[in-house]
Amino acid sequence: MALDLNPGLGSAGNPRLVRAIIDEMAGGAISFERFMELALYHPKHGYYRKRGRVGPDGDFLTSPAIHPMFGWAVGGWLRWTWERLGEPASFSVIEPGAGEGALAASILDWAEGHDDGFRQALRYLAIEPNAPGRDSRVDWLDHAPDAVEAGAVVTNELFDAFPVRLFDAGGRGPVEVFVRWDGERFVEVPGGVASIDGAPEAGRFEVNQRAYPAMRDLGGLVDRGAVLVFDYGYPQEDLWAPWRTTGTLLCFYRHTAHEDPYIHVGDQDMTTHVNFTDLAFAAQASGFEVHGPVSQAAFLWAAGLGGVVESARAEMSEYFSRRRALERLTDSAGLGRVRVLAATRGFDAGTPPGFGGD
Repeated sequence: MALDLNPGLGSAGNPRLVRAIIDEMAGGAISFERFMELALYHPKHGYYRKRGRVGPDGDFLTSPAIHPMFGWAVGGWLRWTWERLGEPASFSVIEPGAGEGALAASILDWAEGHDDGFRQALRYLAIEPNAPGRDSRVDWLDHAPDAVEAGAVVTNELFDAFPVRLFDAGGRGPVEVFVRWDGERFVEVPGGVASIDGAPEAGRFEVNQRAYPAMRDLGGLVDRGAVLVFDYGYPQEDLWAPWRTTGTLLCFYRHTAHEDPYIHVGDQDMTTHVNFTDLAFAAQASGFEVHGPVSQAAFLWAAGLGGVVESARAEMSEYFSRRRALERLTDSAGLGRVRVLAATRGFDAGTPPGFGGD
């Protein structure tokens, strides 16, 4: 006699999360934005509640996980900001979505290797309400702190994980995508027709309504200083180009990228490319001067990371380790195509390091 081995709700992902989403649907449908929010940020079962998401044994790699050199480059940029601010006695670095702290650790390690006053001034505030790290040098927060007088906000792949509205454009205009449970799986159903300025006339596209206000909020965390953003994305004219008809939504499960958000629910990451035009407008509206975006490859080369590799030639194993890492961090088909945007306020930034050209 064969047993019933059908995994039931588990076939769609984490069964507790799948059940929670079905219960919220209450026999109807919810917007894709809400579905994505629950899949990633459900307070108990969402994907970002898990540890071990990043790294060789996780689902994807980010730049800080490749090599500490990425954090060294960011640390050097932060020290430059501190110097241009007049070397204040207190300089706070605020990192929203800090994860388990790989970037924080490499920045702090780099700062501790220099005897120039920067480390003594540096206070690191990591905002991570989901699965925070344990580095005792970091102040771990589950909410945004009060504004600081001098400092910088650093984000790495933050905005691309915000829940988005999903649309299919056609003759009637953009039709919003909703999601329901058909008894066996999550399926899409059409919602209402929306009016969106500049929207594509055909194909699928996303709208990240949360990025603009979030950028405004981040700018409000520092009176004088900078916001430095690393993320996948494009200016709006490229993001909504006529040839881009399938959108930018990607899912990552055990280092495999695919386009189906309705499998591995709660066990996979979901991202979309960021509208850098929105981020720039938000920064400018908050009184910041915007620099970039440039590619991560251009930023790291211009910041001098190639010299960090060459300086290790006396120790060949370290030299090759750094060289391989630099190749991955600047690969135009991979992490090198991450975009970097800086916003500065309250000091004469000129052209910041890394933004001399793309």
